[in-house]
Order: sequence, then structure tokens, then C-alpha cells
Amino acid sequence: MSLRKIFLVFLKIGTLSFGGVYSMVAFFERELVEKRKWITHDEFMESFAIGQMTPGPPIVNTGICIGYKLRRLGGALAATCGQAFTGTILAILLAAFYLHMKDNPLLQAVMKGVGAAVVGLLGSIIYKMAARMITEYRSALLALGAFMALDLFKLNPITIILGAGVLGLALYWRE
Repeated sequence: MSLRKIFLVFLKIGTLSFGGVYSMVAFFERELVEKRKWITHDEFMESFAIGQMTPGPPIVNTGICIGYKLRRLGGALAATCGQAFTGTILAILLAAFYLHMKDNPLLQAVMKGVGAAVVGLLGSIIYKMAARMITEYRSALLALGAFMALDLFKLNPITIILGAGVLGLALYWRE
């Protein structure tokens, strides 16, 4: 595929997906794995994991990784520019609007509705990821341990990811 096509697909993704990294994951997967078949589900999950581990916005990092898989450095740049373009412009406009209207009761009501919808989107994505990734007791224990480490013990997410990688190596390396 051409760099132009990568840019346009990631522009579509960046323009039509809302709600932050986790709500965008389903759109990413549908567009790149299911619809276009540019990458496999496993490649998508690997890219998503790399996007989570690297500094910066995780969903942009995921796009960079996927773009690189598709067309190396040019693909990574095309994916990043496409994905970030609309969001950057929109963020500037919305920030100006919000600062001007933040005390408006109508806007506050809209924001509560949007927040509730994002929670539903996140629940759907978590369910789908769990169904695919938690396939036996070891992965279930790793997921539960990561949840507890973050939620109950307030450990740093990077520490949890690195620890899970080491545990994954110990548990799965022979497979």
C-alpha cells in the first residue's frame, strides 16, 4: 500500500475515533485487521503492547508501530501525521471553546453523557480483549495480578508491564 493510503486510513482513524486510547482500540482493530487485513490480530496486539510500553501517547505509538510494519519509516511518519492531524486541530478549537463555555450547564450535561458513553466503550473493549487474551489460568492470574497491582497497590504501570513481561517469559518461554 502507498504512503498516501496509510496517511488517509490513519486520518480516518484519527478523525472518527473518540474517547482516548482504549476506546480507539476497537476502531483500530476493525479498520486495520478485519476490514483491510493489513496486519493480523497478533501483529495488532503486539503493536498495541509496544504502544503501551513506549513513552508518549499509547494509541499514537501503536499507530507508529503499525505504520512501521507496513512501510518502515515512511509508513510510521504517514500513520503518525494522519492519526494526529484532525485531533490536533480539534483539540485546539475545543480547548478554546471549553475555556469560554465551561460553566454552561448545557455543556456540563453533554460532558456527563459523553463520559458515561466512554465508560461503556471501555467495558466493551476490555471484554473483547479479555476473551482473546485470557485463555488459561496463567494469563488470568497475570491479568488479575496486574489489576490488583495498579488498583489496590497503586504501582507504576511501567513497573507492572515490565514485571508482567518477566513473568510471561518465565511462564511461557518453553512454548
